[in-house]
Amino acid sequence: MKINKSSGIIFHPTSLPGKYGIGDFGLHSYEFVDMLSASGTKVWQVLPLGFTDNAEFSPYSSTSSLLGNPYIVALDNLNNELINKDELKTFSDLSNSEVEFQKVYTKKNDVFKSIGKIVNINDPEYQNFLKNDLIRKHITFITLNEVFEKNWNLWNKDYLYFDEKLYEEVITKYKNIFAKHLFIQYEFKQQWQKLKSYANKKNVSILGDIPIYVNHNSADVWLNKELFDLDKEHKMEFVSGAVPDDFTTDGQIWNTTLYKWENHLEDDYKYWKEKLNSSLSNFDYLRIDHFIGLFKYWAIPFEQSALKGQWREGPWKTFFNNISKDVDFNKLLAEDLGVELEETSEILNKYDIPGMKVLQQRIPDTDNHDEIHPNNWKENVAAYTGTHDSPTIKQWFLETNKEQIEHFKIYNNESNFKFKSDVWNFISLTWQSPCKLAVTNVQDLLELGSEGRFNLPGTKENNWKWRIEDLSEIEKPLETLKQLNKDTDRFNT
Repeated sequence: MKINKSSGIIFHPTSLPGKYGIGDFGLHSYEFVDMLSASGTKVWQVLPLGFTDNAEFSPYSSTSSLLGNPYIVALDNLNNELINKDELKTFSDLSNSEVEFQKVYTKKNDVFKSIGKIVNINDPEYQNFLKNDLIRKHITFITLNEVFEKNWNLWNKDYLYFDEKLYEEVITKYKNIFAKHLFIQYEFKQQWQKLKSYANKKNVSILGDIPIYVNHNSADVWLNKELFDLDKEHKMEFVSGAVPDDFTTDGQIWNTTLYKWENHLEDDYKYWKEKLNSSLSNFDYLRIDHFIGLFKYWAIPFEQSALKGQWREGPWKTFFNNISKDVDFNKLLAEDLGVELEETSEILNKYDIPGMKVLQQRIPDTDNHDEIHPNNWKENVAAYTGTHDSPTIKQWFLETNKEQIEHFKIYNNESNFKFKSDVWNFISLTWQSPCKLAVTNVQDLLELGSEGRFNLPGTKENNWKWRIEDLSEIEKPLETLKQLNKDTDRFNT
């Protein structure tokens, strides 16, 4: 990961303020970039920007690894002639402090449906957009997915495989739905690339995130059945998940589709090369989520307990060598948290890919430990106070044990900085590490407690909802961060 010593903030676009019930690529996203730039903060880290499902609304559960989330397209940036002003009035009763996903999605989809009826898919700009074969195929899938409202393996057999005949049928028979999705995806690409370009001009880089797995009900699996672990009826026999640990004693079931890695190798990992390069076209850097899954992964029998899972070996022996020939590894970051393997360290060192250290997980809770002070962490590491899955720092202080608090105090006694707030002392410990990148969450800048937690792993409800009501709330914290950036040589000029 080619980056000078820098700092970053995790702030998913859905959490931005705005008048349509959800953060988007509108005015406030540009204001946030300005604030990052003024504070000398180099990196804006976002979660995956793809479609979410309509159950858990997780950014890590998508019907397409390629297409964007339509609900973060900024309505104010659309052509006024396409918008029904009466429909916009219905957004006024939505919350400003959280995302009411079902309400937001319903209202925005109504707007997009109206637009789909008047969009001309033969417009040269749209036709040029559709020259990208993968985009064309993925839009075909999400059109059919909306039409049939059930998993693709339950569709009529005539729709189980993509070909040009099917494409022609879709754009004729389901013209308005296809036009709606074409319009949304075109706008998403235009709006995001404009925002990214603006950020780059302000010397702010975007760090994206790519989930290692994809949904069974996704364009990815529909188009590449032979690359996924499916039975003869295209159902999942095993699903992804996490091994039981101290935090989730029953393990975790993610219910995403596992890969047939031997088939990927035969195809020279073409699917992965395309997916990674597609994501890298949207970001300056890319974090690979659950990186350990490329080395070993927990396979759980479908509809069984995670406790009945079993370890399987990942493709690492050939994956990285083959992928590196066509993917820029200088832009990658590995989320290598959890299981520690010698093979993972070997690959990270060989290809100079930074791993991650999360301070919340690295403060000992016993005197007999092998943890080291953040001042002694390696340079080629991204240091985090916590992640989107963690409790906020304030919540961590309230919920952790006495032993960790004592070790935090020991660490803090060696700190070069002293703040009245232990939340900021915690941040400063991460910032003064030698790691090339130091990152915290926007909720921690605001010193929020459990009310600011973004996601609780292993749960399916009430996640991803948090929003900031006004960006002025982070003006003073960013001034503090600006000085800390300067004091720790992380100020981005």
